Amino acid sequence: MRDALQALLREASDAPRAADFWRAAAGIVSRWAGGARLTVAYKGLNESGNVAAGTDDRSGRSISAAWRDADGRHVEATLAGAPPSLPAAELEAAIEYASRLAVMVGRRPALERERRLGSFVIELARWLLAAPETHLLLRYTLESLMELVEAQGAFVALKEPDGQNLRVSPALGEAATVNGLVLAMEASTTGRVVRTGEPVLTDDLRTDADASPIVNTLAKGARSALIAPLRTSQGTVGAVGLIRFSSAALPDPPPFTLQDLHYVSAVGAHIAGGIELSEAVAATRAAADRARAMVDASPLPMALVDTAGTVRQVNEAAVQVFGVESKETAIGRHLEKLGLSPSGLTVRLMLAGRQEGQPWHGRVLITQRSGERRICDCTVTDLRGLGSHDLLVALYDRTDELRAQRELIAREKLATVGEIASGVAHEVNNPLAAIRMEAELLGRSTTDQEASTAAATIVREVDRAARIVRSLLRLARRADVTPVRIQLNELIRDVAEIRQRVLRVDNIEVRTRMDQAAEAVLGLGQELQQVVINLMTNAEHAVRGRPNAVIELATQARHDWVRLTVEDSGPGVPAAVRSRIFDPFFTTKSPDEGSGLGLSICQRVVAEVGGRIWLEDSETLGGAKFVVELPSAPVRDDVIY
Repeated sequence: MRDALQALLREASDAPRAADFWRAAAGIVSRWAGGARLTVAYKGLNESGNVAAGTDDRSGRSISAAWRDADGRHVEATLAGAPPSLPAAELEAAIEYASRLAVMVGRRPALERERRLGSFVIELARWLLAAPETHLLLRYTLESLMELVEAQGAFVALKEPDGQNLRVSPALGEAATVNGLVLAMEASTTGRVVRTGEPVLTDDLRTDADASPIVNTLAKGARSALIAPLRTSQGTVGAVGLIRFSSAALPDPPPFTLQDLHYVSAVGAHIAGGIELSEAVAATRAAADRARAMVDASPLPMALVDTAGTVRQVNEAAVQVFGVESKETAIGRHLEKLGLSPSGLTVRLMLAGRQEGQPWHGRVLITQRSGERRICDCTVTDLRGLGSHDLLVALYDRTDELRAQRELIAREKLATVGEIASGVAHEVNNPLAAIRMEAELLGRSTTDQEASTAAATIVREVDRAARIVRSLLRLARRADVTPVRIQLNELIRDVAEIRQRVLRVDNIEVRTRMDQAAEAVLGLGQELQQVVINLMTNAEHAVRGRPNAVIELATQARHDWVRLTVEDSGPGVPAAVRSRIFDPFFTTKSPDEGSGLGLSICQRVVAEVGGRIWLEDSETLGGAKFVVELPSAPVRDDVIY
């Protein structure tokens, strides 16, 4: 008996289905009974049948045994020609043991499908967390469903925007021919499933009149079908269908069961959730893309930084104001490394406290790698309302505006001086001429040494006053000629060569650095030469008497502009007087050395042709650096200088 039971156990481990197990079990029990004829009739939840084994021997006795469980499974066995010594109780025990093993074998496919369903749902959840594109999610799900319920074709039909039709996409396997098919909501089986929310199970899809659009498109072998609704929080959005096809190996495929419907419904809930999640993610991404496009298109420079000041994101305007090559260059760098410096405090203090919702407003200076400086108004706000701990740094570049304001103020000052000069200069010249004449007569007519010296002093001071008056007249005069092309490099070389001969005696080195592309500019003839001479004279005054004295003149082409720089190795211009250096009559020189009108005249001459002039610190020589930008001249024949 023990050997028979072990044989039954081994067979139960290998049998794929209950019917296979009962065929083998009948032979095992028959052999245990000495080859007697064993007939078994079994009925399970999904399978039933009759099997027999052994030889019918009428000489022996007949023994019967039966087994039944609470779920309705039952087995009846009859052993004909059993040996007289075989107890009936042992046959009953063997049949009960075999029946319970058959239940286990019958449950195995369901357990395997449950395991596969669980594994598939877990994998599907991972896909949903990754939020893939909807079409890829549906294809992956259909492939797994076809394998799970042993279908040869599958499709998903989703509502069209009009709400009156469904469109099949995707369709896989032998149902691939219906991909893209449009189904009427009111005249199709799939539409009925979507309208009512009730699934459909059919043994033969061809007998369903409403299924004709799909049947006519599918291959002739379409047989049983299962169509289940896809429900989201917004209602039923579509349906998923599984189809079994006939084949040479299986001409009559089995119909789908309620258990299959259970599997498909469970997966359908995840499919619907995935569709809803994918659509929400797509909408969120679209909104984020629109917001990013709006930020990138904004003329205001903006940067997203963490609480420490490290840049996470910037727009195109910020790339320009920071002077970096691209967004990628700025991301990951600290604001201080990008040259941002708040006025009167550090970046850390500027960002501190923003997490408490207190915005910061102030002015910052941005020093680009090229040395150019930008002055910006800055606002720092936190983004807690958007669920982020980052800070938004918004900038408003006011460099050009402030520069224009300074130039406007300077021009207003020049205009005021011009009005005064035009009304006073001529009136002053007449008495000055009279005073000079009387002083000369006095000096010639007296033999008194003190009187002669006094007369010479008067003549000298009158001449100085006359020079100041002539400068005033020049400052007040408006340009009365049209700007023409001037070869700037040649002009610089001539001025440098003339002055270098004089300065060599004072141990002052004059350098020139010319950009061959910076040849012609628009200027007012000799007045531009006077600008260069004035700037060089100021540089001479700054470096005279200092060791290793150097003055450098350079030109550089910049798009439609030409830049002229005059640098020196002097002490530089004190910060306290920088805002006044272009004011008329302001000078740091002694009365015998300057009238304070040189830079004002330079500014007026440059402004007349639409140029600009400003002061910077010299990074190479350590002193002052005056920068003049003039519009480049188009190619013409009337080249002057």
